[in-house]
Amino acid sequence: MQKDTGSGIYLEKLEKIMPYWIKHNSEHINEHQKWAEDARKIGLTEIADELEAVVDLMRKANSHIDSLNEKIKK
Repeated sequence: MQKDTGSGIYLEKLEKIMPYWIKHNSEHINEHQKWAEDARKIGLTEIADELEAVVDLMRKANSHIDSLNEKIKK
């Protein structure tokens, strides 16, 4: 990423990319949930548990991105 000297330009770029990050993460969340459900159905409980942990972490990441967006808007 090219560095900008002005914090305003940096924040504008960040604000524009955050919706993409959330959408991208949400797509992965949906995919990982399906894999977890499938793993659980065939008895791969530990695998399902780990996939669900990934989902939780990605949701937490999205929550942090939302918080970041709110801080930028202040």
